[in-house]
Parts: sequence; structure tokens; C-alpha cells
Amino acid sequence: MYDLLLKNAKIINHDGSFMGNIAVSDGKIKDICDVTITQEAKEVYDLAEKFVIPGVIDTHVHIGWPDWDWEESCVATTKAAAAGGVTTAMIFTGASSGGGAETAITGIDESRGIADEVNEKRAIFEKCAYVDGSFHGVLYSFNQIKEVIPMATNGGVSSFKLFMVQRADQVSGPWDGVDDGTLYCAFKEIEKLKSPGIVMTHCENIELSQRIKEAIGDNVEGLFWNDARPNFVEIESIKKAIVYAKETGAPLYIVHLSTKEAGEELLKAKIDGVTVYGETCPHYLGLNVETADRFDSKVNPPVRTSEDSEALWQAIRDGLIISIGSDHADCAKKHKTGFWSGIVGLPGVQTLLPTILSEGVSKGRITMEQAVAITSFNQAKLFGLYPKKGAIQIGADADLVVVDMDIEKTVTAADMHYISDFTPYEGKKYKGWPIMTFLRGKLVAKDNKITGEKGYGKFIERNTVLK
Repeated sequence: MYDLLLKNAKIINHDGSFMGNIAVSDGKIKDICDVTITQEAKEVYDLAEKFVIPGVIDTHVHIGWPDWDWEESCVATTKAAAAGGVTTAMIFTGASSGGGAETAITGIDESRGIADEVNEKRAIFEKCAYVDGSFHGVLYSFNQIKEVIPMATNGGVSSFKLFMVQRADQVSGPWDGVDDGTLYCAFKEIEKLKSPGIVMTHCENIELSQRIKEAIGDNVEGLFWNDARPNFVEIESIKKAIVYAKETGAPLYIVHLSTKEAGEELLKAKIDGVTVYGETCPHYLGLNVETADRFDSKVNPPVRTSEDSEALWQAIRDGLIISIGSDHADCAKKHKTGFWSGIVGLPGVQTLLPTILSEGVSKGRITMEQAVAITSFNQAKLFGLYPKKGAIQIGADADLVVVDMDIEKTVTAADMHYISDFTPYEGKKYKGWPIMTFLRGKLVAKDNKITGEKGYGKFIERNTVLK
């Protein structure tokens, strides 16, 4: 007898769909069979041909931003993840403990390294998380590059992010920022690692955005954040990151692409033989300057035009953007006052999947199979989580999301489990919602109610080796 049986399910993987039953025991998928076969289980759900997809892997989560207690933020964020069908959250962590306006880093302890931060946050995560998780390391300084290989080979962290938007005059504490030399040397060091070792870059040119800010001054009436950081600010840095990837051979993953030109840059790089992967976020696909609140939606890079959004959807269809991350950063209304002084960041982990289902699948922009590819399978393959995560197959973790594509409801902050008090999608009508989330065979959320237990989430090590 199995622990769990999902009957009469329309099972969706990245490469196809079929009707079947899914049998689970000990947290793993033990059998997938035709609906006509009789099986017994302690817990049975007849899904009446509703979709079942692999649990979402959110590649881009910030906890504690900008000034929340990390444990309190972790509890709220992982509850929201479970409610939204996210079963694995990939969290950025490094030798920094705070936030602040725009890109400033505060509260840094000079004696702490990435390993100290990872070990501390891992202990908190395993104590309080409602979903599984893994960490990305963040490099803020040339001196931190020496931590890459120890963390990747023995620390469970194999992906490392560099903020090209943080130069020497944009950081505080002991770090010197990510100048071009630091960027190049980090690429060189990460290239020494076998897969899933990977460079992640936040591509914006800070010198350009700072001078544009000075030129605008106090004349901000009617301006959107996109006016302060126009498209070419991102594109210039994308080009630079690709140059370093080509020179060093390091695989490059460009986070939160926001511009209509991004797909073209990825295509040119691939034709040139560069190993580069693109990620975008739900707010670049589901929001634009015509519909979003200009203060609440402040984020780096900015929310842009509907033309940019449509181009990003096209890049997904073309296989150039292969991943969706929420860039969840749980700012509240109190953080969003003022055009310049408002802090960047949006809560988004709970609405990642609904945005893709409603704006993508329901509107015919992508198929359900493509939705699975960009929210789960591709991430699992790229970041070393496959075959444990990312697909509905025998032997995989039973991370499963039941989706009802007929449900249509309005997004409201009241329905979110965030520590934040708003959602940038307030008032939008979305069609297609997760109704049940199973993590390793355990029902952790149903109809937006949390049914899982604090601390059930596990930290996933992603060690790699040298080439």
C-alpha cells in the first residue's frame, strides 16, 4: 500500500502530457500508471482530470530584504511559496546581513565570510522553512573570490552572483564592490568548477544610472523608474558579461532580464558559442509602465513597457529565456515612499506560478509543457537538482502541484502570506491557480491555506567538483 495516490490526473512534464495515476511512498514517486489500473494508498485524491505539474523551483528569492528579521521573513516567504506551488526556493546569501535604499549594503561584519553566512542561514532555514531550499552565494568583493571553490566543493553552494550594479562607491562596509577586474577574476575562478558551477550576473551599468539620476534631479513628476534606468543600461552590461563568459569559458546565467533587446543578445551569444542562460521574472511579463503603480513597482531592473513584455514572452517561446525566478524581495508599503528614496524590491514568490499560468498559458502565449520547462525542469537541470527535482518521474521527490485552469479570481494582498502588506498585482484577474501543493508527498498547502509544518523544508546541498 502506498502513502499517497493522485488518481485521474493530467500529468504534465516539460516534454509532454498524459492521463495517469501517481503513487507515492517515503516522499518519492514510486509508480506512474494508467488510470485504469487499481492501486491502494493511505491517502487518495481523485483529481478529475486536473493538471498535475512538478513543484516550481523559484531560482531567485531574497529573504530578510530590506530590514526584516531573517527567520520571520523565512517563515512568511516559505509559506507564500507553498501556497503558490513553489516547492524549492533558491535563496541568495552572502557576507551581508541587511539592505537599504537602492543597492547599498549595510550591516556587514568584516570578519564573516560566505561560509559563515551560509551556515548560519542554513540552520535557520532548516528550523523554520515550509518548503525545500538551496542557496546561491553572492560575491561583493575581490577578496571573496577565494571562497568560491571551498563553498562549491564542500559547502553545498555552486552558483555565485555578482552585482554589476554595485561598484566601489555603491557599497559600504569592508567590500570594494564588483569592478571589471573582480568580475573577470570571479568568472575565471568559477570556470574551474564542473557543472552545476555557474556565474550569475545582475546586469545594469551603475555609472550610467547614477549620471542619469543626477541629470533628472528633483524633476520626477510623472516619471517611472524605467525613465531613470532605461533599457540600454541593462543591455550594455549584458554585452560585457557575455564578453567575460566568452573569454573565460565560464557558464553564465543572467538574472531578471527585463528588456525587449535581451533575447537578441542571448541569441547572438549562443551563435558565437557562448554558454549563456536567460532568466526573467513574472513582473516583467505581467506588469508594465501603463498598468503598474510607479512607486510600488520600483525594482531593479525596472518594470518596462508592454512591448518589452511581449518580447520577453517571445524569447521564452524561442528557448532563449529558459527560467523564471520571482526575484522575491519582501518590501512593504512603508519602504516605497518617494521616487528616489523608495527601496527597490517586490514580493512575488506566491504569484510566480499564477502569473505564468494566467498571462502565459491561459492567454495562449505558451503551452503547459513550456510553463513546466521554465518554472521547474530547466532550473533543476541547470542548478544540479535533477533528477531529484524538476520532473514527474519514478524515483523523483514527490513535489507535485495540482492546478485548476478554470479558476479565475482577483489577486489581492489579503490572500498573500507575505510579511509584506501589498502585492504589485493587486486587482488583476488571473485565470489558472494552484489548488494543492505536495512537498515530498506531504500536502503543504491547499486552496491557499497552509497545511504543512514549520521546519519540514530541507536544505539541498549542490556540491560540485573541479574540472
